[in-house]
Amino acid sequence: MVNREALPLIIGLFIPVVLVLIIFLYKSGYDFISLLEKIPILYYIIIFPIIIGFIFTIIKWRQSK
Repeated sequence: MVNREALPLIIGLFIPVVLVLIIFLYKSGYDFISLLEKIPILYYIIIFPIIIGFIFTIIKWRQSK
């Protein structure tokens, strides 16, 4: 069984690390903004509900245990 406080702690630690990594890579010459702009908006519209569905499924699955 996983501690309930573990997931917010992991997320709270993961977000700043990812942001620093993105800033470091951007300063090194990698441009993520132009990469994201090349992806058609239709893919964002399709992927977003799927990700939200997975999140809700995991939450419901964990509550049923």
